[in-house]
Amino acid sequence: MKKITGFLQLIRAGNLFIVALSLCLFYYLILVPTHHSKLLTGLLPFSSTEFVLFVISIVCVAAAGNIINDYFDFELDKEYKPERPLAQGLFSLDTAMYLHAGLAFVGIGIGFYLGYWANSIKIGYIYVICQLMLYVYSAFLKKVPLAGNVLIAALTGFVFVVLMLFELQFLRLVHFDNANYVLDVLLLQVKFYGGFAFLTNLAREIVKDIEDAEGDAAYNINTLPVQFGTGIAKAVVFIVLGVLLAALIFFLRNFWLAGAVREFGYLAVAVVLPLFVVLALLVAAKQKKDYSRISLLLKAVMLMGILSILAFYLFNKQ
Repeated sequence: MKKITGFLQLIRAGNLFIVALSLCLFYYLILVPTHHSKLLTGLLPFSSTEFVLFVISIVCVAAAGNIINDYFDFELDKEYKPERPLAQGLFSLDTAMYLHAGLAFVGIGIGFYLGYWANSIKIGYIYVICQLMLYVYSAFLKKVPLAGNVLIAALTGFVFVVLMLFELQFLRLVHFDNANYVLDVLLLQVKFYGGFAFLTNLAREIVKDIEDAEGDAAYNINTLPVQFGTGIAKAVVFIVLGVLLAALIFFLRNFWLAGAVREFGYLAVAVVLPLFVVLALLVAAKQKKDYSRISLLLKAVMLMGILSILAFYLFNKQ
């Protein structure tokens, strides 16, 4: 049981669950209904089995990235995060590398399989590039101020883009008169949820760097707070969250003008209000535990933002 728990901790199962949930909600509550209402068809880019494989492929690539990150952080974690699975000795470094390679192979393999059946084998190479970028992040980019944060945040939002690549290929193969309109509708949703995922993750990654600044400095990992100080890092988080709040307030205004009171209420209470709480906590934060609390709250905001897909779907069904 301890090995299973350790493995789930190693791959960061909670984060992977959010990724899988995001894809499922977007596919079944946005893409599928759009096909039914706009294209007037039940034809979809994936069969049920293929979509499950698609989600598994994304989760495997992300899990492999999480493992390789702990692999490179092994010495640091032994001193500053002894509760991590590798630092505890639950898995050897060799085992961690085998797990990384196995998950990467499965994820990339499924990506090529799905790309082949979608008549676009090139999609498989995108999986390879993403996996390599996760490796490069762990080995090199996390030591470059802000660069690693931007990469991880971008890859988090990119999962929606990968899904849309399969949708785009489907619309190319099967002709529909209003395919371009449907694509525009879906891309607008991708921009919203992908952008939301990018900005919340970027803010959270920087907050986590502030939390880990002591250990990173000791091991010459030049993250933003290590290189430029906590004050500058906090200022960047403020800017990122300011951009996010400006975009969300724009959508709030549109919901209000359209009379979408329930959508307005959900977004205001479940997402916007907690983000203002994050800003207040960030101003007062001084100790490591303060930043840990902020990081956890940002993860909750991310989850509530993704769950807005379900909320908005249910509101429109009533």
